[in-house]
Amino acid sequence: MSTAESPMDLLSELVCTISIKRMPLMTQDELEEQKTKIKEYEKEIQIAIFYKAVLLSSPQHYNDFISSYSRVLSHLENCLIEALPEDNGEGSFTVLLLNYTLSAVQRLKLFIDTRFFHTSGTTDPDKPPPTREKLKLNIAVSVIATLMSAFVRSGEYVSIKQETAIMRFVIQLFSSKQADEIAFKSFQNHYRTPERAAIAKSIEILRGMTQWLRDL
Repeated sequence: MSTAESPMDLLSELVCTISIKRMPLMTQDELEEQKTKIKEYEKEIQIAIFYKAVLLSSPQHYNDFISSYSRVLSHLENCLIEALPEDNGEGSFTVLLLNYTLSAVQRLKLFIDTRFFHTSGTTDPDKPPPTREKLKLNIAVSVIATLMSAFVRSGEYVSIKQETAIMRFVIQLFSSKQADEIAFKSFQNHYRTPERAAIAKSIEILRGMTQWLRDL
């Protein structure tokens, strides 16, 4: 690709096709063909961002450039997440492609976050870029989601309008004893419809917190 925008435009067009236009895939061959395209777009976007970023000497232009890519990828991620069905959609090539594309977009977001956003002129150029280390919690994803749901919905501590932002914040910063990466759709389902076992465990945790506070 000759410009930084070309692979991103192609990726955006593909996301639009499968998440908004809902053009169904009918065969495994079609799926593999689209997956190959996504691999190419992902690699070319990484290269384009790197080449462009290293040539920008103005901190303001640099930050604007990186932020613009991050915003576009966030929009694409939202489109893909919203397009995923509530059930698993097992057997659907279109759902498989949605998930595959979502993974690629999330990798690109992480690529930008770990390699470019930390550069502010104050970091040590001889040190490798920092990686985002998640805090591993010794509880299930369902319990983490239930606790966050209780925090948001049990009072006026946080605006209900910020639910999606809170869910994204949690899955970016925490992992569970079950998985290093928490899937947004799974977390969202547990958040909105807590399981009885997760509710019971959350109550146990909250009781322990209450007792600890009383003992202070």
